[in-house]
Amino acid sequence: MNPRDAIAGRSWWHAIEVAPGVVTPGGWDLRPTAERIPWPASLAGMRCLDIGTMDGFWAFELERRGAAEVVATDIPHSSAGDPFGGGERPLGGGVSRGETFGIAAELLASRADYRHANVYDLDPDELGKFDLVFMGYVLQMLRDPLRGLEAVRRVCRGSLIVLETISGPLSLLPGPVARLDARRDGREWFVFNRRGLRKALELAGFEVEEESRIIRDQAGPAVEERGLPPLVRALYALRLRGLSVAVRATSTSS
Repeated sequence: MNPRDAIAGRSWWHAIEVAPGVVTPGGWDLRPTAERIPWPASLAGMRCLDIGTMDGFWAFELERRGAAEVVATDIPHSSAGDPFGGGERPLGGGVSRGETFGIAAELLASRADYRHANVYDLDPDELGKFDLVFMGYVLQMLRDPLRGLEAVRRVCRGSLIVLETISGPLSLLPGPVARLDARRDGREWFVFNRRGLRKALELAGFEVEEESRIIRDQAGPAVEERGLPPLVRALYALRLRGLSVAVRATSTSS
């Protein structure tokens, strides 16, 4: 399979290097972000779960870092998620998910196991339990983030890493711990500040172990090619948008 031909003509979310010098034309490049995640000292021998995998960037990163087994889950299509305001999310439409993951996995010779599953329905009897669970930009897509975290705790026997967009310039000023429809565009439900994210984890039965510094989101080839509207570019420059944080926590019931 020619890598350039294989990735062409498809809608990619992640920028993934599937062959030397060949990167999928995704909207977001998470490779710099991966170096800022508060990973455990080693993933060797771990059974890991990547929730909301999309094209599979984090699943493949878990493998690259030594995970013994990786299960990657996502909903079948956007309309299977929590529709904002009673309608389907504008992002991604009803496009079936899993095709781009399969292409990237084949090119990378990945052994990750892809499954369709809603975070609320994670079942230890079906999936088993995991030493490390990774959630990248999933909580903001959930109408009930605490219920989602509680479901994650059922399948987590070790650590959970949550990577999320945060609200506020640096989330240091007083303000609400979470904002509903923070961007006012119907793309996410709740966006937490740092304090709110920690509190949500604690309420769902996790104990926070380590937290990253502020991570600046980095655009991938698709965004770089078409550019950002001037207002959005200004918000990113002022650090009013495009900021994330990663938190590692341990299940208190494991």
